[in-house]
Amino acid sequence: MNKVSRLLSAVALIALVGTFSACKKTFDEPPGPSDPNITANTTIANLKALHTGSGAFTPITQDIVISGIVTANDKSGNFYKQLFIQDTTGAIQVLLNATNLYTTYPVGRRVYIKCNGLYISDDNGNMILGSRAVVGGVPSLEGIPSAMINRYVIGGSINNPVIPMEVTYADLGTNFQNRYINALIKLKEYEFVVADTGKTYSDTSVYRRTTNLNIKGCDNTTLIVRTSAYSNFSALNVPNGMGDIVSIYTVFGSTRQLVIRDTNDVMFYQPRCGSAPPPGSLLWENFEGQTALSPVNIADWKNLAEVGGRTYSARTFNSNLYAELSAFSSNEPIVLSWLVTKGVNLDATANEKLSFDTKQGFIGTGGSTAAALKILVSTNYTGAGDPWAASVTWTDVTSQATLSPGTVTSFPSSFTNSGEIDLSGFTGTVYVAFRYEGSDPTGSANDKTSTWQIDNIKITGN
Repeated sequence: MNKVSRLLSAVALIALVGTFSACKKTFDEPPGPSDPNITANTTIANLKALHTGSGAFTPITQDIVISGIVTANDKSGNFYKQLFIQDTTGAIQVLLNATNLYTTYPVGRRVYIKCNGLYISDDNGNMILGSRAVVGGVPSLEGIPSAMINRYVIGGSINNPVIPMEVTYADLGTNFQNRYINALIKLKEYEFVVADTGKTYSDTSVYRRTTNLNIKGCDNTTLIVRTSAYSNFSALNVPNGMGDIVSIYTVFGSTRQLVIRDTNDVMFYQPRCGSAPPPGSLLWENFEGQTALSPVNIADWKNLAEVGGRTYSARTFNSNLYAELSAFSSNEPIVLSWLVTKGVNLDATANEKLSFDTKQGFIGTGGSTAAALKILVSTNYTGAGDPWAASVTWTDVTSQATLSPGTVTSFPSSFTNSGEIDLSGFTGTVYVAFRYEGSDPTGSANDKTSTWQIDNIKITGN
């Protein structure tokens, strides 16, 4: 190649690079879909008012157009072939014979529905908009056929605000014209009942049954949380705490039901109802945040087996959670187990007192004796490592406590309060340990296997 050719090639290469460089321009993203040239001529409340006979199929023969914002769809699998939309007057469930609706109708999208030719009915109180069909010779309200959805349902703008309406239990009526049925609502200060706290949201067996779990308000009102076994969160454990819950409100006859969109709707992050520390409490633990039949697991506490492999577990009776331990059936000649509180600093208070409740059961007969429960206090334990280490010093204050006398073949009818144990002689940070001392050697008649239950551990000061 001669010099002229090399020069021309170089110029061409520079021009080409410049061309590609000029293409690296940042363009604005195209705008999302906008609302179509359609005007809603009635409200959802007015549409629902056309349906006056429970269980009837009300045909819509007028050119009625409603508009609403999508509040729930099939994204998590807890709803199937249905959307929920609402405007400022009410909400309604819309049946569509199609799947993956969330891709076309995400939460926050405005939709317009041309209702002429559709039917409105109620399913045990839940108002529904859809197509009438005859299934097995019986009239039924079914989803709008997939090929006809675009004829009736027109998508509009996206990312519209979706804010649940904060309501109280008293607002949630069961008459099918109730303002809040099918609406996205928020209830405050609710929790799953103790009997349901160890469960998953829905059925994880091969039968895949929809599951009802119960929640209770701090005002003792109760509702059902209903979850499909086909939801993508069906196998997750429900939370143990208390807080707010967002859901679609539905009814089944006179039963009030909540259907969540996903687990982000359940904000039970606070201590359970009635778990707030009493005034003056430096430490307060009633185990209501624990999961029944699981090991006690509290932040900064220790639940450890020194010998014998037994640790404290959370148990429940009469909707009350507590810590429990027994050496029964351990076949161990020695069972030593520790439940140690987090550190409590006593330097800023005076007249500190420790109290707690105990219940001892199944002491046994034929030579069996009670397992011991020792109450120990340390000022040089750090909360790390084994509390039974030789370097850790514990002061035994058991003699100051009134412990449950126990019964032979069952439990006492109530817990025994320890009374106030004086901690004012300790300074700095203290740790309190509940040490179980039992035994269950194979073939021995001298077992120490009684069951100890502990609840309402409290340290106060002023």
